[in-house]
Amino acid sequence: MSKKPAVLFGLLLFYLFFRGIGSRGLIDPVEGVNASVSLHMAAGGNYFVPKIGEALASGCTMGYWWLSVIALKLFGWSEFAVRFFSALSGLGMVWFSAKAARPYDDDPVRKSWLAACVCAGMTLCFTVSQFASSHAVYSCLMGIALAGIVLSGGNKRRLVMSHSAIAFAFIARGFEGLYLPLLAVLIYCIISEDWDLMRDFFTWPGGIIITLIVSGLYFVTLVITNPEIIHFMRCQNYMYTFGGLPGIAILLFVSFVPFHGFIARAVYEVFPREYPAQKSYDLLMLVWACVFAIAPLLSGDILSMGACVPALSALLGRKIDTWLTQRSFNSLRYCIMFNTLIAVPVLYFFLPFVTHNFPVIDASMMSLIPWGITEGLFFFASWYYTKTRQPRKWARNVSVTALICLMPLAGVFSLSASFFSMRDTGMKLREMVKGNDIVLQYGVNHPSVYFYTLRNSRIISANLTAGVAERKYTAPESAINTLWGGKSRVYLLMPSDFTPDEALPGNIYHITEGQGLLLLSNQ
Repeated sequence: MSKKPAVLFGLLLFYLFFRGIGSRGLIDPVEGVNASVSLHMAAGGNYFVPKIGEALASGCTMGYWWLSVIALKLFGWSEFAVRFFSALSGLGMVWFSAKAARPYDDDPVRKSWLAACVCAGMTLCFTVSQFASSHAVYSCLMGIALAGIVLSGGNKRRLVMSHSAIAFAFIARGFEGLYLPLLAVLIYCIISEDWDLMRDFFTWPGGIIITLIVSGLYFVTLVITNPEIIHFMRCQNYMYTFGGLPGIAILLFVSFVPFHGFIARAVYEVFPREYPAQKSYDLLMLVWACVFAIAPLLSGDILSMGACVPALSALLGRKIDTWLTQRSFNSLRYCIMFNTLIAVPVLYFFLPFVTHNFPVIDASMMSLIPWGITEGLFFFASWYYTKTRQPRKWARNVSVTALICLMPLAGVFSLSASFFSMRDTGMKLREMVKGNDIVLQYGVNHPSVYFYTLRNSRIISANLTAGVAERKYTAPESAINTLWGGKSRVYLLMPSDFTPDEALPGNIYHITEGQGLLLLSNQ
């Protein structure tokens, strides 16, 4: 790829990944928790004791919170700051997918281009890059680790890159960032009996020293400053599913749109049929992708499946390039046929019927419809250029079509946030809350209240947030009368359709209503 198309491609991705990340509200609880903890640290809190105001928070994403602190200090108090490194990591996933697809003994250009386009066009890559969470940073670091292993065939010093990424993934994500890549390499070495890679990766001094020093210092620092958090450094069961197991199934299916057929065909061709399996980069990428796809299903944190995207994209980039080089159009036809038989019925017939069970789908339908249309364009272009045997146009135009699909997809996040976040009410509170004013949440618990107001809120008749020790900040309903009649101004946040009991005071002043929330005051 010449420099001009590469620059245009990078600018397009920058626009797609960063567009709108600062104009939509935080979706609770995950974004609200992460943003509030980061803001507390940036506002003078302890960098090793995560809190939301006075409430302790548990988690394994210390490194992500520290990155968000840096962004908050650089870009100010905004949603853009807490999502900045996620969007940047999305671009990093694309870049290192391209790097992992190009070992030195092959022609790298088209492989890299296809891998980058597959990664950028895959829904899961774009999804994790749009949330204020550690998933995109973790996925990018795993892409760096994989690229370092692949490129170490030409220079073993590049294993330093892999070990550095693994050590920083431990800081940004927890123990899974440390042991899962080691497990993937170990499984590959056992399946292929590639003892050279095992010896280089596990015993090369440069890499091992970096991993031990960085991860060891981090762990010792936590033991000294906040030993309690060591018990919570595990995967947290935060899922954007909005519907239990059916929601998980829908999320899993949509995550790999529009490449289901290509994934199935690549796995079929690379899957080992004998032991020991033949050593190859393709097998390494398949094992890596499987490990990072299965682990999230076991832990319950589905968004961490984004860590399998760089390996999967590099594998698809290499296999598609092989099919085009060998003019193996039957392989591409199988991929397109699978997409037609599976993806098309689900996207265009099944999802419209389940909107009433999944509010997030119904709320974002105005963007999902054009997204579905562009996905249809991808399927048609794939079929047309394969049927007419035009491999160069297939590689160029179909991959660009996959990127076009991201433009309406960005609107899905904006519409979902307008339905599930409290940005408008939060910004109103930010303007109004002064001095000793009190903020109450009645029948609702939004962790993002702290991010928007930079003060604690008391919780009444609402479920507690997982991972946040806020029980002592709850209050009985009778406390409303006591606080309401005091000298301090009280702001009461409650759902618009919530029916309070008789304890709610009578002297109520309506301030604003929006996004399903009602903001009241006693003055």
